[in-house]
Amino acid sequence: MASRRIPQELVRVVFLNVQVAQALERTEEAGFVLSGSEAQMQEALAQHPEVIEPGLRVLNRELLVASGGIDLYAQDAQGRYVVVELKRGRATQDAVSQLARYVLVVQGIVGGAVVRGILAAPSITGPARAQLEARGLEFREVSALPAVAAKQAQPSLFE
Repeated sequence: MASRRIPQELVRVVFLNVQVAQALERTEEAGFVLSGSEAQMQEALAQHPEVIEPGLRVLNRELLVASGGIDLYAQDAQGRYVVVELKRGRATQDAVSQLARYVLVVQGIVGGAVVRGILAAPSITGPARAQLEARGLEFREVSALPAVAAKQAQPSLFE
């Protein structure tokens, strides 16, 4: 299944009788969007933060701060605070700016403690990656999610 927001478009392909299965490499830089909502993505990653990074422990979800809601507020295996911004589709410079704002707010709250920022998405644009690295922030590719025990509207998202 593929979708596009502007203009609104949804393409769904169903194979009733598979004769050949084949894996191909993409040659175009089209954006990939995880199926399901960002809330489902947040729930799955909150229950399985090791998908983002081994040893990551979620402290809070949707933590409200002055500049918005932090998707996942966590601590890494070394005890450093981590702000995780989630995007269902390709991450852009706007997402990097949002993450940087959240990291600054948390740095102000925790004083001298180290605060890392991680942008987790299926892919990232070139300019966004450059901006991310210039700001000392990190990117984690998340293109598949683990199963969660909660009710699921689209079970195929987590298989």
